Amino acid sequence: MAGKLTKEHMNLLEGMIGCGPKSFKLLYSITRDGCSAAEFHRKCDNQGPTVTVLLNPQGSVYGGYAGINWKSTGGFTMDDTAFIFQLVFSGIRVVNIFRPKDASKALYFGCNRSAWFGNPDFEPFLNTISVNKDGTFSLNGRLTLGTCYNSNNVSNDAIHNGSMVVTELEVYAVSADDTRTSTPKQTTWRKTPALNEEYISKIAEELASITPPRGSGITDFRLLLVGPVGAGKSSFINTVMSPFADRIINKAAVGTSSQNVTRKYITYPVRKTGGSCLNFRLCDTPGIGDHSGMDAVNINFLLDGHVHSSFEFSYSRHISAKTPGFVHRPSLAEEAHCVGIVLDSSTIHDLPAVTMTLLNELKNLALEKGIPLAIVLTKIDKLHEDIAENLADVFNRPEVKAVVDQVSEALGIPPNHVFPVKNYHSEMETEVAVHGLVLIALRKMLFIALDALEERTSANEEGQEANADVTESDTA
Repeated sequence: MAGKLTKEHMNLLEGMIGCGPKSFKLLYSITRDGCSAAEFHRKCDNQGPTVTVLLNPQGSVYGGYAGINWKSTGGFTMDDTAFIFQLVFSGIRVVNIFRPKDASKALYFGCNRSAWFGNPDFEPFLNTISVNKDGTFSLNGRLTLGTCYNSNNVSNDAIHNGSMVVTELEVYAVSADDTRTSTPKQTTWRKTPALNEEYISKIAEELASITPPRGSGITDFRLLLVGPVGAGKSSFINTVMSPFADRIINKAAVGTSSQNVTRKYITYPVRKTGGSCLNFRLCDTPGIGDHSGMDAVNINFLLDGHVHSSFEFSYSRHISAKTPGFVHRPSLAEEAHCVGIVLDSSTIHDLPAVTMTLLNELKNLALEKGIPLAIVLTKIDKLHEDIAENLADVFNRPEVKAVVDQVSEALGIPPNHVFPVKNYHSEMETEVAVHGLVLIALRKMLFIALDALEERTSANEEGQEANADVTESDTA
């Protein structure tokens, strides 16, 4: 019997386990061998390192790796190589690895227990489970990350869909594969220049030279930032400003609570070290959430330029033509020229449905008005501890690619418009990789804004020429 673990999944697990190429041999399957703790131990004890994999009806794939032999007795056991993993969520590739924070209780050995990880952070089942009429198994175990294993801020429901009903549970023996000389090369999923000082200087100089198209009547691009409360919009603004000032900037107010710190619409110019302003403004908004006032009606007025800078939003009333300071005839210069949707990459799974609905409404409004969009994914260092240690390697990390692909699919925005970044948070000095990632995102936002404005300016000029031809014809 062939197992359900695909070659792609094996390659991902091989990279998580490390130490060279691996082979995977199916030891146990609940659809083949029955769902019994006794049978699990009969087939899996003393087989060396193993991977336990669960597949559910929603299309999710997750499980755990044990680096030592399973045994029927022994209680809690040390294993600092063990981990819990996620490969797929609801049919979409979502890669996460959850390592022990208390390795002394990484595994538990008990004769009436199946694979037990933590205290317990992950236990598929105990004793014997009968198969359901539809061929599924309602396991009596649980997934409760956070006790002995790090949760990485991923909720349990975002791994197993809030249910321990599975279509299959398999256990594979993992061993060194001597037939292969090396692990498959880690794929670079987005090619970019090396994030070094030379590149930062080059891209900053390029961005400083970008200007709105001639004839548009615009002196600076307006980049409108929107997103849920706590996503990091204001921190992103400070981080974008920092490479041009050669220091960490703290102009936009930021906080750490779930409550809005930003309550106003504020446009921030970006200055170079010498004090001169660049040709774009970063427009901060209150976070989308309860009592923020950021709904489809108010966002529509923001996009069209009817809202003046420093306007304070209220959840109890909508913006209207009677609102004090309402801009009745906004010019093109006052409209939004690009929308940046800012999302916390570590909490994508937990976004409320109402928030996703509003973000899709925002996307549709922007596209109807010809305003381009980009997505900024913040807090990528929370996806995996290794990312925080080597931020420059972000475009080789499958965890980051998985979130990029997930957000791209959920919002219907191309992956090359989705940008992972890390904002300044606790740092005291600037970091090259932090600058590199935010400048790559900023570069894309400015270029798509420029393209859209050039197209609009060209269309306006053609319309004026056509009107002039009609006037001359009427005069003749």
